[in-house]
Amino acid sequence: MNIKKRLILASILAVMTAASGCGHLETYGEKISSRNIVALKNIVMHPQDYDGKTVTVKGKIKLVCETGCWFNLEDGGAVIYTDLAPSGFAIPQKVGRNATVEGKISIESGKLVLTAKGVEIR
Repeated sequence: MNIKKRLILASILAVMTAASGCGHLETYGEKISSRNIVALKNIVMHPQDYDGKTVTVKGKIKLVCETGCWFNLEDGGAVIYTDLAPSGFAIPQKVGRNATVEGKISIESGKLVLTAKGVEIR
């Protein structure tokens, strides 16, 4: 095989390798058990309806603390503070990535909190 064909083949393999990582799923904490997604907007608008309940939500990571023990999750303008510390895990800096989170909703000192037990990041 000549050098030109080898370079073309290497380029094709590099593109395929890079593209295959685009859908990579990272998981933290426990496995998410429910795929019944609750809209963040519904939780933010009616927090009392969800207080004490376990939910699964989706959104984009907007802000992550330096140690990864909490982050803000946003979807459609609704934002929820997501606390990981009580469950004993953290995430790396993943601002801008899509996440699915399962956890318990609470209202603490007037602040809406999602205490996550599991997080999936794409």
